[in-house]
Amino acid sequence: MRNPILTFRILQCHIKLDENFEIIFLKYENSFRMMRVRISNIGGITSPLDIDLSKGVNVYTAPNAYGKTSLSRALVSMLTTEVKPEDLLNVFADSGYIEVRYNDKEYYRRIKRVKNKLAENAKLIMDDKRALLLSYFSPENKLLNQILGGQEQIEWFISSTSEIEKVKQLKMNVDERLKILKEEHEELKSKYKDAVTIQAEIRSIENEIETLKKETESDRLINSTTQSISVTRQNKLAELNSKIEQKKKELLDLQTKHTRLELDIQQKESMITPEIKKIFEDQLNEINQELQRKSALRNETEIGIRVLERVMDEIKDAEKNHLDTCYVCGSHVDPEIWRTRIDVISEQLRMRQNSFESVKKEIDELTRKKDEITRKLAEFENIRNEVVKLKTKKQELLNRMEMVKEQIGELERQKREMEDRFNKNSEVIRVTGPENAVTKRINELMNKKSQLEYELANLGIPASTLNKIKEKEKEIEELEAQSQELQREYIRRLSVAKEEFTKIANSLMRELEFNLEAEITPDFQLVVKRNGTLMDLRKLSSSERTSLALILVVTAIKSYFKTPFFIVDESFMTFDQRRFQKLVNYLSGLTDYIIITRSDENVSLVKEEKAETEVPPSQ
Repeated sequence: MRNPILTFRILQCHIKLDENFEIIFLKYENSFRMMRVRISNIGGITSPLDIDLSKGVNVYTAPNAYGKTSLSRALVSMLTTEVKPEDLLNVFADSGYIEVRYNDKEYYRRIKRVKNKLAENAKLIMDDKRALLLSYFSPENKLLNQILGGQEQIEWFISSTSEIEKVKQLKMNVDERLKILKEEHEELKSKYKDAVTIQAEIRSIENEIETLKKETESDRLINSTTQSISVTRQNKLAELNSKIEQKKKELLDLQTKHTRLELDIQQKESMITPEIKKIFEDQLNEINQELQRKSALRNETEIGIRVLERVMDEIKDAEKNHLDTCYVCGSHVDPEIWRTRIDVISEQLRMRQNSFESVKKEIDELTRKKDEITRKLAEFENIRNEVVKLKTKKQELLNRMEMVKEQIGELERQKREMEDRFNKNSEVIRVTGPENAVTKRINELMNKKSQLEYELANLGIPASTLNKIKEKEKEIEELEAQSQELQREYIRRLSVAKEEFTKIANSLMRELEFNLEAEITPDFQLVVKRNGTLMDLRKLSSSERTSLALILVVTAIKSYFKTPFFIVDESFMTFDQRRFQKLVNYLSGLTDYIIITRSDENVSLVKEEKAETEVPPSQ
């Protein structure tokens, strides 16, 4: 329906397909801002195309093979790099471009063929691979193919469009970091407690030693000091020997770990050679090319079936009414000829349907193989990431080994110097008398104090440790809040799509006069009922299944995705005009620009206005 209140200025847009034919688009321009699109040598568009798309719903009608799909694919390529240059450039052209002026900014993809290779200069509106699912509703849409094929499991679609795995991975990373921080926090608390205790012991020992020294006479003090020096040196030598043995044991342990790690890296690297990856990628490219060919064949076969079904209906009516005039040309015919034509058309229809089912099975098998190879490539990348992590860990082990070797060398140097000094001084040390109880006690205390000071040096100063504890507590608090927020977002993304789908589905199905109710189960199965009876998706009409797929896409857009435009490429061809208009009304508020292509003998690009009497879609 057209809104009579708005006045449009008619412009002309020319596309020259060849020397004998030129399409003239009617463009409507009003006071609203427009999106300008310029395309050349993209797909079937071999001459420069320059059009303005109005905000709202734009319907492009044309016969088959007139560049509708090329226009649609060019537009969606401005939203994702998943559409490659080789998928866009015309095979006979050396250069091509897509240029879009959107919100007063220029975006483009300019492609050149240089020495049998494609070079591209691009500035996209956005780059999100979800655009292939949520901005491009066409026979190539994976979800539409699944629903039309009667598959009810849509968990992959919810997971892909909501990017729930990213949220899950973020939360796992935050929780892992949180776990590490809590362990570090507990370790710091333990060190702080031990350091405070040792400080108190050292102060107590120092006080006791000071008291004992004051009670000891000068000569006894000298003697005890001399003995204390000797004992201290002996104890320090024993301590150094103990440290050296510990470090050697640590070095041996590190060398063993390094050997095991090296073997693990070699094993994993043998699994991720470039040759193996190239095999997978070549297989995936072959499957993608075959899928494109099969999808085109399936679409062509389906269109033929629809045409034959329409012809069959007309012939059956003519035979039923015993018409003697041809409904096409108006000439006189024998009424008996209708039965013969019914048989011929029935045989053609049966052959087309068999061909359609065969191609559909081949597409399903190719899709299964593609998913399997994609999974293997993902495993390949995971192993490669593991190798990177293992090499990092290996380098850390090597660094640690070098550090331990240096520590062993430093300890042995200290040991040699101490032995030299001890041997030189031992000749001049003279004990003035037998060691009494006070001198023995002082030596014991000094030995214990030395041990405690060493332990305190390893633990760190309590004040500095306390500051680190407070910093860790602040980090833990921030990460806990972040983890809780990610958990809420995870649950929201799981539930919002199911609730929004049920609300939209039941409202739009009633509006389209399809006697259906639909919902998504907790295990992400699409369940459809008619009058309370559970329906198999394959028993539904193409229009009903297409509507369900469209509702799922609209639900995902409303829940997770912001797109500047939404393209429907030849997916509404099974809808009558009344239901088509209702879908136009529904989509009009989905995003700024809606582009719908339809097959028709006439060529036009028309802005559709929402009917004033229609009920708006539920938000």
